[in-house]
Amino acid sequence: MRRGRWLALLGLAAALCAGCGQDPEVDRTVELQEETVSENAYELTPVTRGTVQQPLVLDCNYSQTLEMDLYFTVDQELITDVYVERGDMVEKGQLLASVNVESLEKQIRELEHQLDRAGLKLRQLLESLEFDLEQADILFSYTPMKQQDRDALKAQKEQIEKSYQISLEDTADSVEMLTIRLQEAREYLQGGNLYAPMDGVISYLKEDMEDSVTDKTERVASLYDAESCMFISENVEAIPYIDLQTEYVIVCGLGKNQREYLVAPAYPENWGEKVYFRLLDEEYDPNIIKSGKISIITEEAEHVLCVDREAVHASGERHYVYLLDEAGVRRMQFVETGLWGTDLVEIRSGLEEGGYVIK
Repeated sequence: MRRGRWLALLGLAAALCAGCGQDPEVDRTVELQEETVSENAYELTPVTRGTVQQPLVLDCNYSQTLEMDLYFTVDQELITDVYVERGDMVEKGQLLASVNVESLEKQIRELEHQLDRAGLKLRQLLESLEFDLEQADILFSYTPMKQQDRDALKAQKEQIEKSYQISLEDTADSVEMLTIRLQEAREYLQGGNLYAPMDGVISYLKEDMEDSVTDKTERVASLYDAESCMFISENVEAIPYIDLQTEYVIVCGLGKNQREYLVAPAYPENWGEKVYFRLLDEEYDPNIIKSGKISIITEEAEHVLCVDREAVHASGERHYVYLLDEAGVRRMQFVETGLWGTDLVEIRSGLEEGGYVIK
């Protein structure tokens, strides 16, 4: 029984071996290879020198009608004259309303008179001082001067100058003070006159404005220019950086419909809560220019070491980039950054010119 079992197993083994002989021999050896990373697996960007510009972006809305609100710049003054009505066409610089200018003009005339008198007194004192000094020279000019005479002349002149010093200082202080007060009064008078900042139409006028009292926070009139094409921004932080003589690019629309147009600063005398830019391009798509963005350069660094902005990463307050070493292995490198521009970042330390970082 046991022998028959063994013979059956041997026959099965022979059959299996014969079946295997009919197939090609298979090499089942496993070869292990070390994985390497090619530089082509990363997009590299150079470390170069260039100009980094730090922008401030203004979000602007387009309006075909420019309207400005007008305010007096003086408080608690009686409005005595209103020269326009709602709907009137006015020209830039035209006087629209004024406060009680008679009292202000009287005050200015009095200050001018006082300043003239103080100025005259100062000139007379200086002329008198010069005369007394000349007289002292004359008294010692008739005889040959000895050292004793020179000392006496010097002492006498010093005494003369000392006797004038207090009067001269007081009068000079009076002239300076009156000059400041007169300038302030003239500026105050100017603030008591409401002028049209541009050509346009009066769209709003405070009711019963005449014989009312001014309040610097209260709108008393509005003026619009129906022919103007303006981009308006409320980002007034950019005002100190805007060059009135420069034309700027405004980017409007999105994706394939994105367009660039030229604009120029407009009506700077009325900048306060808003900033205005005039559209310079005569041909434009009205469906695209409803809004746009203007980049104003607030700071610039020239010929500095820099890299692509997309290559710089942050870890807390520290910044770093990725490099490839000689073996093609990626490693982290901390850097000190300076200005951050739209496309570039200034690198102050941590990298050398001519190298590459991973974008």
